[in-house]
Amino acid sequence: MTIRVIPWDGKPISAPGVYSGVDSASYHSGKLCAGPSISSTGLRTIFTKSPLEYWVNSPLNPNRLPQEDSRAFIVGRALHLLCLEGKFKEEFVCRPEEYEDEKGSLKKWTRASAYCKKWEAEAEELGLAVITPAELEMLRGMAGLLPWQEGLEDSGLMNNAVVRAGALEGLVEHTVAARDAETGVWLLARPDVIPTASREIGDLKSTQSVEQRELQRTLETLRYDMQFSLASMCLEQAAGFRLENFALIFVTKTAPHEVAVRELKHFDMEASALDLQAAIRTFAICMERGRWPGVGGGEEDAKYLERSQYSRDRAIDRRNQLSRLIFG
Repeated sequence: MTIRVIPWDGKPISAPGVYSGVDSASYHSGKLCAGPSISSTGLRTIFTKSPLEYWVNSPLNPNRLPQEDSRAFIVGRALHLLCLEGKFKEEFVCRPEEYEDEKGSLKKWTRASAYCKKWEAEAEELGLAVITPAELEMLRGMAGLLPWQEGLEDSGLMNNAVVRAGALEGLVEHTVAARDAETGVWLLARPDVIPTASREIGDLKSTQSVEQRELQRTLETLRYDMQFSLASMCLEQAAGFRLENFALIFVTKTAPHEVAVRELKHFDMEASALDLQAAIRTFAICMERGRWPGVGGGEEDAKYLERSQYSRDRAIDRRNQLSRLIFG
């Protein structure tokens, strides 16, 4: 399957398409397209939390709250570069465990040291993100590159049969721009990999556990299905094909770095498309009105907050229990 890729020229995108060369900062700037745009992170925040929660951190908000990349985001980005793009050394550098002080003695690395501060400042000037030796060890384990992982088929991504079969092969981290037909809102998607040999897409996710209930909680909380729905919607408009199968490829952050591949069911994906459209409509209306309501939705009167029937029943059982304990 041939997908036409458009090299990004650095100007605002004004036509749907699959673009190469869009850096992460430009993608998240809110200024990539010819009009206001939103990605799956923003749409999921609007749907699962509130428009207000989205707006206070939105790049479209001139008074947005100060933003700082979390360590989880930095490490996640490093994992993608290590496993997918092979450009890890172009964007990341691992700091040493120790440094040599003015007396020639080796000391444990500390950000309080003038030498360490200067070293990290120089790395930043070169455009490199700094990771720790422990983080690098974790990343190599998640990728499956540590010596003890050799021959362990479920330890690390590169040792997993599904990954080796090509689940993460295709166009890596290309930007897909589209325009919602109903609202005119510009939509942006940046899948880990856009498949070029099938209509099956895989997305890499780190996790604390691959136990089924834990993965289910993660899906329900972060709504990865909505992320897939947006990618599919954008690709249909930008490249003329719709994705058919969606797989999340989980890898644990701690040893033995287990890998689990989980496909999403079609009826869940159909429902997520409805959720996505509701979030897009909400974004469009909020942009038009300049109002970003919170969970309360601008309510003027107090509402009742009731205990659940389960809580009430438990309290009755507890009262009875205490009565038996006291009075026999």
